[in-house]
Parts: sequence; C-alpha cells; structure tokens
Amino acid sequence: MNRSLTSLAAATLLLVSVHGNAAEGNADLYDAVAPADSAFVRVLNLSDSNIDVTLSGKVNPQRVAAGQLSGYRFTPAGSHKIAVGANAIEPQLKANAASTVVYDGKTLTLIADKYVNEPKKAQIAFYNLTPANVALKTVDGKSVVVDTLSNGQTGSRMVNEIKIGFAAYDAQQKVAQFDELFLKKGRSYSYVLLPQGAGYRSMSLANSIDPSE
Repeated sequence: MNRSLTSLAAATLLLVSVHGNAAEGNADLYDAVAPADSAFVRVLNLSDSNIDVTLSGKVNPQRVAAGQLSGYRFTPAGSHKIAVGANAIEPQLKANAASTVVYDGKTLTLIADKYVNEPKKAQIAFYNLTPANVALKTVDGKSVVVDTLSNGQTGSRMVNEIKIGFAAYDAQQKVAQFDELFLKKGRSYSYVLLPQGAGYRSMSLANSIDPSE
C-alpha cells in the first residue's frame, strides 16, 4: 500500500494513458491525448456555488458545479495563473505531473497529486477532507483498502480490475459509503470524503481529462 501525507493521489494512470496506451491502439479507453511533458490540473469546488475557473494559456474557463470535482486540463509545464473571480494562485505546474486545486469559496489551495506508472492495475485515491480520522475499507469493514488518514491527507492503492464498493470508517464505525464502480486496469479513481452538516458526504468517480481550450 502506498501512502503520502504531502500530496493527494489522483489521476496518475490517466497520465500514463494519454502518453502511452493511446498510442498503442487503446485510444478508445481513454480521453483526449495530451502533448508530451504536459502538466495536468483539476478543481474540487467545495463552495456552495457553481464557479468558472480560468487557467492561463487556456481560452475558455472551466465550469465546475458546486461540490463537484472537475476533469483534468492539460497545459504546458511552468508557471500558471489559476483563478476564480478575484481569487488566484500562480503555482509552478510540473511536467508529467497532476495537481488538484481545492476551492473553499474564499481561497484556492493547490495539492500535488501522485504519479504512478502502472498500467496493469487500477489506482484508487482516497481524499479525507473531514476533521475525522478515517480509513477506506470494503463495505463490510473487514478489509482495509487505504489506511487511516487525518484531515487533508491522502492515500492510494493499486488493485486488480474489479467491480466493488467501498466505505469510510472512523475506527470501527462506518460513516459513509461510496458508490460501486467498475475499476478498470490502466485507469484511476478518486474517492473523496467531505463534511456535510453534522455528517459526511462521499464522492466517487473515474478520473477524466477535460480537453477544452
């Protein structure tokens, strides 16, 4: 099991797919093909409103619905301005690496995602954005998929191709359940646990690329 406390694991295999597998005749399994040495960035909108996110070098803003996670946009590596209205950051985006920008309604925070080259497996990335310490487990709680994480931390794991659902556990208590997904080899999937009122909200999705210019 891989674990990183300083980055959020995300669509790392997606980077593999756009640079490698699509060229090998498997383009139908993937999204847009990015130029070599691109940087990838997406947005998690934790605000209560839909937002338009601008990225320097891109013509059109990216619309991200309230509470949703966007697809990755690819862009040349280097310094870029990412903005929602008057709120902006100017990070250095690295080649062949992915990042997630979290917008909480006031500030933008960029988190470096982890890049793993393993096209024969599916990659699970678990994000804990709640105050609780939680682990990602099988729904029955018997098997740990990603070990316990505190607020803002992430963990990842490679698995064989399988259709399965997961749940978030605070110690032995199940606090949220994620939708069942068919985890395909060569793809990556995000599982995000968010606070909602006095409880939790879960989000699970296959990572994707937004090819818009």
